Amino acid sequence: MSDLTDCKQALLDELSRLVDERFAMAEDAGVDAEVFADTQRIATAMAAALPSVTVHDQRVGPFYDTAGLTSWLGVSKQAIAKRVKNNTLIGCQLESGTWVYPTWQFTDAAKVDQHLLQVWQILREHTNAWTAVLWMCSPNPALNDETAVRYATGGGDEFAEVLAAAHADAARWAA
Repeated sequence: MSDLTDCKQALLDELSRLVDERFAMAEDAGVDAEVFADTQRIATAMAAALPSVTVHDQRVGPFYDTAGLTSWLGVSKQAIAKRVKNNTLIGCQLESGTWVYPTWQFTDAAKVDQHLLQVWQILREHTNAWTAVLWMCSPNPALNDETAVRYATGGGDEFAEVLAAAHADAARWAA
């Protein structure tokens, strides 16, 4: 898509189609309109699934914020915080104190990609979260100038190259 306006229109078109389908199914099933009466709550929940917008979006984003991620995954803030603390979820804290979570870490099934998580855990042993996500999203000479995110999610033998590069840089940082 060429710009945000095009992306917004495409999203609204797709959302409209999906909402129409859902209402048609509800009508066919005889669902009471009261189920959909709290439009503010429904719209807020739907918008929470959209990536947040931060200054870091161009380089390592887009991101979910905590409210959006808890809504999308259906878990508590405490569960998110625990996963970040245990390095089973990629999260970074902004200077404002707000936590953000790169959208690229998630599979279509709303799970954290296990290859990316392995790379994250290697890097986090020796550096901070922002350095780790920047490393993962920056072109890397050891990976044919591709990003670790692309290599790690590409499947095949490429993942071994990402692990080797992550271990090498983490070892340098530790020295």
